Amino acid sequence: MQKVWKTTKITLTIAILLLTVLVIFNWEKVNRLHSVITLFDKERIVANFSNMAEAFITKPIVKNGDSSEFTYAPQELPETFTYRDNENSVDEFLARRATTALLVIKDNKITFEDYYLGTKNTDKRISWSMAKSFVVMLFGMQVDAGKIDIEKPVGFYLPEMKDSGYENVKVKHVLQMSSGVQWNEDYLDFNSDINKMGRMLAIGGSLDDMSTELKEDSTPGEIFHYVSIDTHVIGMIVRRVSGKSLVDLLQANIWNKLGMDNDAAWITDSQGAAFALGGLNVSTKDYARFGQLMLNNGNWHGEQLVSKNWVSEATTPGADYLKPTATKLGYGYQIWLPTLAIPGEFFFVGVYGQYIYVNQQENIVIVKNSADKDFRDHLDSKQETIQFFRTVVDSFKTLTVSK
Repeated sequence: MQKVWKTTKITLTIAILLLTVLVIFNWEKVNRLHSVITLFDKERIVANFSNMAEAFITKPIVKNGDSSEFTYAPQELPETFTYRDNENSVDEFLARRATTALLVIKDNKITFEDYYLGTKNTDKRISWSMAKSFVVMLFGMQVDAGKIDIEKPVGFYLPEMKDSGYENVKVKHVLQMSSGVQWNEDYLDFNSDINKMGRMLAIGGSLDDMSTELKEDSTPGEIFHYVSIDTHVIGMIVRRVSGKSLVDLLQANIWNKLGMDNDAAWITDSQGAAFALGGLNVSTKDYARFGQLMLNNGNWHGEQLVSKNWVSEATTPGADYLKPTATKLGYGYQIWLPTLAIPGEFFFVGVYGQYIYVNQQENIVIVKNSADKDFRDHLDSKQETIQFFRTVVDSFKTLTVSK
Protein backbone atom coordinates (compact mmCIF):
# COMPACT_ATOMS: atom_id res chain seq x y z
CA MET A 1 0.00 0.00 0.00
CA GLN A 2 2.79 2.40 0.92
CA LYS A 3 4.49 1.70 -2.42
CA VAL A 4 1.22 2.35 -4.30
CA TRP A 5 0.71 5.63 -2.41
CA LYS A 6 4.30 6.69 -3.16
CA THR A 7 3.80 5.93 -6.87
CA THR A 8 0.52 7.84 -6.88
CA LYS A 9 2.14 10.88 -5.22
CA ILE A 10 4.91 10.88 -7.81
CA THR A 11 2.37 10.61 -10.63
CA LEU A 12 0.28 13.45 -9.19
CA THR A 13 3.36 15.62 -8.71
CA ILE A 14 4.47 15.06 -12.29
CA ALA A 15 0.96 15.81 -13.53
CA ILE A 16 0.79 19.05 -11.52
CA LEU A 17 4.23 20.09 -12.78
CA LEU A 18 3.24 19.37 -16.38
CA LEU A 19 -0.02 21.27 -15.95
CA THR A 20 1.87 24.21 -14.40
CA VAL A 21 4.37 24.28 -17.28
CA LEU A 22 1.49 24.08 -19.77
CA VAL A 23 -0.29 27.01 -18.14
CA ILE A 24 2.90 29.11 -17.89
CA PHE A 25 3.77 28.67 -21.55
CA ASN A 26 0.18 29.26 -22.65
CA TRP A 27 -0.69 31.90 -20.09
CA GLU A 28 -2.01 34.41 -22.64
CA LYS A 29 -4.34 31.80 -24.13
CA VAL A 30 -5.51 30.63 -20.70
CA ASN A 31 -6.09 34.23 -19.61
CA ARG A 32 -8.02 35.06 -22.79
CA LEU A 33 -10.13 31.92 -22.45
CA HIS A 34 -10.96 32.86 -18.86
CA SER A 35 -11.87 36.37 -20.04
CA VAL A 36 -14.18 34.97 -22.69
CA ILE A 37 -15.88 32.59 -20.25
CA THR A 38 -16.45 35.42 -17.73
CA LEU A 39 -17.07 38.16 -20.32
CA PHE A 40 -20.77 38.50 -19.54
CA ASP A 41 -20.65 37.97 -15.76
CA LYS A 42 -22.94 40.48 -14.08
CA GLU A 43 -20.21 42.08 -11.98
CA ARG A 44 -17.75 42.30 -14.91
CA ILE A 45 -19.74 42.97 -18.04
CA VAL A 46 -19.69 46.79 -17.96
CA ALA A 47 -15.93 47.01 -17.45
CA ASN A 48 -15.31 44.18 -19.93
CA PHE A 49 -17.24 45.94 -22.69
CA SER A 50 -14.91 48.94 -22.36
CA ASN A 51 -11.70 46.92 -22.07
CA MET A 52 -11.90 44.20 -24.70
CA ALA A 53 -8.25 44.60 -25.69
CA GLU A 54 -7.37 42.89 -22.41
CA ALA A 55 -9.43 39.84 -23.34
CA PHE A 56 -8.58 39.40 -27.03
CA ILE A 57 -5.87 39.92 -29.62
CA THR A 58 -6.41 43.33 -31.23
CA LYS A 59 -4.90 45.60 -33.86
CA PRO A 60 -4.97 49.39 -33.46
CA ILE A 61 -6.70 51.94 -35.66
CA VAL A 62 -4.93 55.21 -34.93
CA LYS A 63 -6.37 58.70 -34.58
CA ASN A 64 -4.82 60.86 -37.28
CA GLY A 65 -4.79 64.67 -37.23
CA ASP A 66 -7.23 67.05 -35.61
CA SER A 67 -10.64 65.90 -34.45
CA SER A 68 -13.70 67.10 -36.34
CA GLU A 69 -15.38 69.21 -33.71
CA PHE A 70 -18.99 69.02 -32.65
CA THR A 71 -20.84 72.03 -31.31
CA TYR A 72 -23.48 71.72 -28.60
CA ALA A 73 -27.11 72.75 -28.32
CA PRO A 74 -28.27 70.88 -25.19
CA GLN A 75 -31.88 69.74 -24.98
CA GLU A 76 -33.81 67.64 -22.47
CA LEU A 77 -34.83 64.13 -23.37
CA PRO A 78 -38.54 63.34 -23.19
CA GLU A 79 -39.53 62.09 -19.74
CA THR A 80 -41.58 59.16 -21.01
CA PHE A 81 -42.29 57.10 -24.12
CA THR A 82 -45.08 54.70 -25.01
CA TYR A 83 -44.33 51.11 -25.92
CA ARG A 84 -46.90 48.32 -26.26
CA ASP A 85 -49.56 50.69 -24.91
CA ASN A 86 -47.60 51.26 -21.71
CA GLU A 87 -46.06 54.57 -20.69
CA ASN A 88 -42.43 54.09 -19.67
CA SER A 89 -40.07 56.37 -17.81
CA VAL A 90 -37.04 57.19 -19.96
CA ASP A 91 -34.76 57.15 -16.92
CA GLU A 92 -36.08 53.74 -15.88
CA PHE A 93 -35.62 52.42 -19.42
CA LEU A 94 -32.02 53.63 -19.65
CA ALA A 95 -31.21 52.04 -16.28
CA ARG A 96 -33.06 48.78 -17.00
CA ARG A 97 -31.25 48.40 -20.31
CA ALA A 98 -27.89 48.92 -18.57
CA THR A 99 -27.13 51.92 -20.77
CA THR A 100 -23.50 53.01 -20.63
CA ALA A 101 -23.65 55.90 -23.13
CA LEU A 102 -26.28 57.93 -24.98
CA LEU A 103 -25.54 60.57 -27.61
CA VAL A 104 -28.04 62.46 -29.77
CA ILE A 105 -26.99 64.64 -32.71
CA LYS A 106 -29.49 66.83 -34.57
CA ASP A 107 -28.56 69.17 -37.39
CA ASN A 108 -24.89 68.29 -36.81
CA LYS A 109 -24.98 69.48 -33.20
CA ILE A 110 -24.89 67.40 -30.01
CA THR A 111 -28.21 67.91 -28.30
CA PHE A 112 -27.76 65.22 -25.62
CA GLU A 113 -24.73 63.37 -24.28
CA ASP A 114 -24.30 61.35 -21.11
CA TYR A 115 -22.32 58.38 -19.80
CA TYR A 116 -23.47 55.87 -17.19
CA LEU A 117 -22.40 53.04 -14.87
CA GLY A 118 -18.98 54.57 -14.24
CA THR A 119 -17.92 54.63 -17.90
CA LYS A 120 -16.19 57.59 -19.59
CA ASN A 121 -16.52 59.39 -22.92
CA THR A 122 -13.12 58.04 -24.00
CA ASP A 123 -13.98 54.37 -23.38
CA LYS A 124 -13.50 52.15 -26.42
CA ARG A 125 -16.83 50.33 -26.43
CA ILE A 126 -17.30 46.97 -28.11
CA SER A 127 -19.39 47.20 -31.27
CA TRP A 128 -20.51 43.61 -31.47
CA SER A 129 -22.55 43.38 -34.68
CA MET A 130 -22.46 47.12 -35.42
CA ALA A 131 -19.07 46.25 -36.95
CA LYS A 132 -20.97 44.56 -39.79
CA SER A 133 -22.15 47.95 -41.01
CA PHE A 134 -18.60 49.32 -41.04
CA VAL A 135 -17.50 46.29 -43.06
CA VAL A 136 -20.28 46.72 -45.61
CA MET A 137 -19.16 50.30 -46.27
CA LEU A 138 -15.58 49.09 -46.84
CA PHE A 139 -17.13 46.49 -49.16
CA GLY A 140 -19.08 49.20 -50.98
CA MET A 141 -15.89 51.14 -51.65
CA GLN A 142 -14.56 48.10 -53.53
CA VAL A 143 -17.85 47.84 -55.45
CA ASP A 144 -17.53 51.53 -56.33
CA ALA A 145 -14.00 50.83 -57.60
CA GLY A 146 -15.34 48.12 -59.92
CA LYS A 147 -13.59 45.29 -58.08
CA ILE A 148 -16.68 43.37 -56.93
CA ASP A 149 -19.83 42.25 -58.75
CA ILE A 150 -22.38 41.18 -56.14
CA GLU A 151 -24.23 38.98 -58.64
CA LYS A 152 -21.23 36.64 -58.89
CA PRO A 153 -20.88 33.60 -56.59
CA VAL A 154 -18.60 33.69 -53.57
CA GLY A 155 -16.41 31.01 -55.13
CA PHE A 156 -15.51 33.37 -57.98
CA TYR A 157 -13.59 35.53 -55.48
CA LEU A 158 -12.68 32.86 -52.94
CA PRO A 159 -11.66 29.57 -54.61
CA GLU A 160 -10.97 28.11 -51.16
CA MET A 161 -14.75 27.97 -50.67
CA LYS A 162 -14.96 25.01 -53.07
CA ASP A 163 -17.23 22.31 -51.61
CA SER A 164 -18.34 24.62 -48.78
CA GLY A 165 -21.84 26.00 -48.29
CA TYR A 166 -20.66 29.32 -49.73
CA GLU A 167 -19.16 28.17 -53.05
CA ASN A 168 -22.16 28.86 -55.28
CA VAL A 169 -23.97 31.47 -53.19
CA LYS A 170 -24.34 34.90 -54.78
CA VAL A 171 -22.37 37.57 -52.96
CA LYS A 172 -25.60 39.60 -52.81
CA HIS A 173 -27.30 36.90 -50.78
CA VAL A 174 -24.43 36.84 -48.30
CA LEU A 175 -24.80 40.61 -47.91
CA GLN A 176 -28.49 40.08 -47.16
CA MET A 177 -27.98 37.35 -44.54
CA SER A 178 -29.67 34.94 -46.91
CA SER A 179 -26.74 32.64 -47.65
CA GLY A 180 -28.55 29.46 -46.60
CA VAL A 181 -25.46 28.31 -44.68
CA GLN A 182 -25.99 26.22 -41.54
CA TRP A 183 -25.18 28.25 -38.44
CA ASN A 184 -26.35 28.50 -34.79
CA GLU A 185 -26.36 32.13 -33.56
CA ASP A 186 -27.75 31.41 -30.06
CA TYR A 187 -25.59 33.35 -27.58
CA LEU A 188 -27.16 31.47 -24.68
CA ASP A 189 -26.19 28.04 -26.05
CA PHE A 190 -22.65 27.20 -24.89
CA ASN A 191 -22.15 24.89 -27.87
CA SER A 192 -23.55 27.25 -30.53
CA ASP A 193 -21.39 28.19 -33.51
CA ILE A 194 -21.18 31.80 -32.35
CA ASN A 195 -19.87 30.78 -28.91
CA LYS A 196 -17.45 28.21 -30.35
CA MET A 197 -16.09 31.02 -32.49
CA GLY A 198 -15.60 33.21 -29.41
CA ARG A 199 -13.58 30.50 -27.68
CA MET A 200 -11.54 30.00 -30.84
CA LEU A 201 -10.66 33.70 -30.85
CA ALA A 202 -9.32 33.25 -27.33
CA ILE A 203 -7.22 30.11 -27.75
CA GLY A 204 -6.22 30.47 -31.41
CA GLY A 205 -7.46 29.46 -34.81
CA SER A 206 -8.48 30.79 -38.20
CA LEU A 207 -11.84 32.40 -38.95
CA ASP A 208 -11.07 31.94 -42.66
CA ASP A 209 -10.71 28.19 -42.15
CA MET A 210 -13.86 28.06 -40.04
CA SER A 211 -15.90 29.70 -42.81
CA THR A 212 -14.72 27.16 -45.41
CA GLU A 213 -15.99 24.29 -43.27
CA LEU A 214 -19.63 25.41 -43.13
CA LYS A 215 -22.27 23.55 -45.13
CA GLU A 216 -25.51 24.47 -46.92
CA ASP A 217 -28.69 24.33 -44.88
CA SER A 218 -31.29 25.91 -47.15
CA THR A 219 -31.62 27.43 -50.63
CA PRO A 220 -29.79 30.79 -50.80
CA GLY A 221 -31.77 33.96 -51.45
CA GLU A 222 -35.12 32.71 -50.14
CA ILE A 223 -35.22 33.38 -46.39
CA PHE A 224 -33.53 35.70 -43.92
CA HIS A 225 -31.33 33.71 -41.55
CA TYR A 226 -28.94 35.73 -39.42
CA VAL A 227 -25.52 34.11 -39.90
CA SER A 228 -22.81 36.28 -38.39
CA ILE A 229 -19.98 34.55 -40.21
CA ASP A 230 -21.55 35.75 -43.49
CA THR A 231 -19.88 39.06 -42.62
CA HIS A 232 -16.52 37.37 -42.29
CA VAL A 233 -16.93 36.00 -45.82
CA ILE A 234 -17.74 39.52 -47.03
CA GLY A 235 -14.57 40.70 -45.31
CA MET A 236 -12.55 37.93 -46.96
CA ILE A 237 -13.73 39.14 -50.37
CA VAL A 238 -12.75 42.73 -49.51
CA ARG A 239 -9.29 41.59 -48.43
CA ARG A 240 -8.85 39.47 -51.56
CA VAL A 241 -9.80 42.13 -54.12
CA SER A 242 -8.04 45.02 -52.34
CA GLY A 243 -4.91 43.18 -51.21
CA LYS A 244 -5.25 44.94 -47.85
CA SER A 245 -6.49 44.05 -44.37
CA LEU A 246 -9.80 45.39 -43.04
CA VAL A 247 -7.83 47.23 -40.35
CA ASP A 248 -5.71 49.03 -42.97
CA LEU A 249 -8.77 49.86 -45.06
CA LEU A 250 -10.67 51.23 -42.07
CA GLN A 251 -7.63 53.30 -41.10
CA ALA A 252 -7.15 54.78 -44.57
CA ASN A 253 -10.75 55.26 -45.65
CA ILE A 254 -12.62 56.08 -42.44
CA TRP A 255 -10.31 56.94 -39.54
CA ASN A 256 -8.00 59.17 -41.58
CA LYS A 257 -10.99 60.95 -43.11
CA LEU A 258 -13.54 61.59 -40.36
CA GLY A 259 -11.36 63.35 -37.79
CA MET A 260 -11.96 60.76 -35.09
CA ASP A 261 -11.40 61.69 -31.44
CA ASN A 262 -9.68 58.50 -30.34
CA ASP A 263 -7.74 55.46 -31.42
CA ALA A 264 -9.85 52.35 -31.93
CA ALA A 265 -9.03 48.64 -31.89
CA TRP A 266 -10.20 45.67 -33.93
CA ILE A 267 -10.20 42.17 -32.45
CA THR A 268 -8.45 39.62 -34.69
CA ASP A 269 -7.98 35.90 -34.76
CA SER A 270 -4.54 34.39 -34.11
CA GLN A 271 -3.76 34.66 -37.84
CA GLY A 272 -4.29 38.44 -37.82
CA ALA A 273 -7.65 38.46 -39.65
CA ALA A 274 -10.11 41.01 -38.29
CA PHE A 275 -13.13 39.75 -36.38
CA ALA A 276 -15.26 41.39 -39.06
CA LEU A 277 -18.63 40.46 -37.65
CA GLY A 278 -18.31 42.10 -34.25
CA GLY A 279 -14.84 43.09 -33.07
CA LEU A 280 -14.57 46.88 -33.30
CA ASN A 281 -13.86 48.89 -30.15
CA VAL A 282 -14.70 52.56 -30.64
CA SER A 283 -15.59 55.59 -28.53
CA THR A 284 -19.22 56.73 -28.57
CA LYS A 285 -18.49 60.02 -30.37
CA ASP A 286 -16.54 58.20 -33.04
CA TYR A 287 -19.47 55.84 -33.57
CA ALA A 288 -21.52 59.01 -34.00
CA ARG A 289 -19.14 60.32 -36.65
CA PHE A 290 -19.66 57.14 -38.64
CA GLY A 291 -23.41 57.63 -38.17
CA GLN A 292 -23.05 61.16 -39.55
CA LEU A 293 -21.26 59.77 -42.62
CA MET A 294 -24.24 57.48 -43.21
CA LEU A 295 -26.71 60.29 -42.51
CA ASN A 296 -25.01 62.24 -45.30
CA ASN A 297 -25.14 59.31 -47.76
CA GLY A 298 -21.40 58.58 -47.64
CA ASN A 299 -20.32 62.21 -47.98
CA TRP A 300 -17.96 63.80 -45.47
CA HIS A 301 -17.49 67.55 -45.76
CA GLY A 302 -17.77 67.44 -49.53
CA GLU A 303 -15.78 64.26 -50.13
CA GLN A 304 -17.73 61.20 -51.26
CA LEU A 305 -16.06 58.37 -49.32
CA VAL A 306 -18.54 55.73 -50.46
CA SER A 307 -21.10 56.29 -53.18
CA LYS A 308 -24.59 57.54 -52.42
CA ASN A 309 -25.85 54.68 -54.57
CA TRP A 310 -24.17 52.08 -52.35
CA VAL A 311 -25.54 53.65 -49.14
CA SER A 312 -29.00 53.58 -50.72
CA GLU A 313 -28.66 49.93 -51.77
CA ALA A 314 -27.33 48.91 -48.37
CA THR A 315 -30.28 50.53 -46.58
CA THR A 316 -32.99 49.18 -48.92
CA PRO A 317 -34.55 45.70 -48.64
CA GLY A 318 -33.79 43.88 -51.88
CA ALA A 319 -36.52 41.24 -51.63
CA ASP A 320 -40.03 40.97 -50.18
CA TYR A 321 -38.89 38.74 -47.33
CA LEU A 322 -36.43 41.46 -46.25
CA LYS A 323 -38.98 44.27 -46.10
CA PRO A 324 -40.04 45.65 -42.70
CA THR A 325 -43.67 45.27 -41.66
CA ALA A 326 -45.72 46.47 -38.71
CA THR A 327 -44.28 43.68 -36.56
CA LYS A 328 -41.03 42.68 -38.29
CA LEU A 329 -37.71 44.45 -38.75
CA GLY A 330 -36.30 44.74 -42.26
CA TYR A 331 -32.81 44.23 -43.62
CA GLY A 332 -30.62 45.65 -46.36
CA TYR A 333 -26.94 44.83 -46.68
CA GLN A 334 -25.76 44.23 -43.09
CA ILE A 335 -27.98 47.13 -41.97
CA TRP A 336 -31.35 46.94 -40.20
CA LEU A 337 -34.60 48.78 -40.96
CA PRO A 338 -37.15 49.51 -38.21
CA THR A 339 -40.73 48.28 -38.42
CA LEU A 340 -42.65 50.44 -40.92
CA ALA A 341 -39.45 52.36 -41.61
CA ILE A 342 -39.77 55.70 -43.36
CA PRO A 343 -37.31 56.46 -46.18
CA GLY A 344 -33.87 57.19 -44.78
CA GLU A 345 -34.50 55.50 -41.42
CA PHE A 346 -32.16 52.63 -40.54
CA PHE A 347 -29.93 51.39 -37.75
CA PHE A 348 -26.90 49.31 -36.84
CA VAL A 349 -27.22 47.02 -33.85
CA GLY A 350 -24.95 44.89 -31.72
CA VAL A 351 -25.87 42.30 -29.13
CA TYR A 352 -26.33 43.47 -25.51
CA GLY A 353 -27.69 46.82 -26.70
CA GLN A 354 -25.31 48.64 -29.05
CA TYR A 355 -27.01 51.00 -31.52
CA ILE A 356 -26.37 53.64 -34.14
CA TYR A 357 -29.76 54.94 -35.32
CA VAL A 358 -30.02 57.23 -38.37
CA ASN A 359 -33.04 59.28 -39.42
CA GLN A 360 -32.18 61.24 -42.56
CA GLN A 361 -35.52 63.07 -42.81
CA GLU A 362 -35.09 64.61 -39.37
CA ASN A 363 -31.28 64.92 -39.64
CA ILE A 364 -30.72 62.93 -36.45
CA VAL A 365 -28.15 60.33 -35.35
CA ILE A 366 -28.48 58.52 -32.01
CA VAL A 367 -25.80 56.30 -30.47
CA LYS A 368 -26.57 54.05 -27.52
CA ASN A 369 -24.07 51.70 -25.87
CA SER A 370 -25.15 49.20 -23.25
CA ALA A 371 -24.28 46.11 -21.26
CA ASP A 372 -27.82 44.71 -21.26
CA LYS A 373 -27.81 41.09 -20.15
CA ASP A 374 -31.61 41.03 -20.53
CA PHE A 375 -31.62 42.06 -24.19
CA ARG A 376 -33.55 38.88 -25.04
CA ASP A 377 -36.36 39.41 -22.55
CA HIS A 378 -40.08 39.36 -23.36
CA LEU A 379 -40.12 43.08 -24.16
CA ASP A 380 -38.06 42.63 -27.36
CA SER A 381 -35.27 45.09 -26.66
CA LYS A 382 -34.70 46.06 -30.30
CA GLN A 383 -38.30 47.11 -30.77
CA GLU A 384 -38.43 48.88 -27.42
CA THR A 385 -35.22 50.78 -28.11
CA ILE A 386 -36.33 51.85 -31.58
CA GLN A 387 -39.56 53.16 -30.08
CA PHE A 388 -37.49 55.16 -27.58
CA PHE A 389 -35.38 56.56 -30.44
CA ARG A 390 -38.49 57.52 -32.40
CA THR A 391 -39.88 59.30 -29.36
CA VAL A 392 -36.65 61.28 -29.09
CA VAL A 393 -36.93 62.15 -32.79
CA ASP A 394 -40.54 63.28 -32.35
CA SER A 395 -39.65 65.41 -29.33
CA PHE A 396 -36.95 67.17 -31.37
CA LYS A 397 -38.97 67.52 -34.60
CA THR A 398 -39.91 71.12 -34.01
CA LEU A 399 -36.47 71.91 -32.61
CA THR A 400 -34.44 74.25 -34.78
CA VAL A 401 -30.82 74.08 -33.73
CA SER A 402 -29.20 77.47 -34.17
CA LYS A 403 -26.27 77.76 -36.58
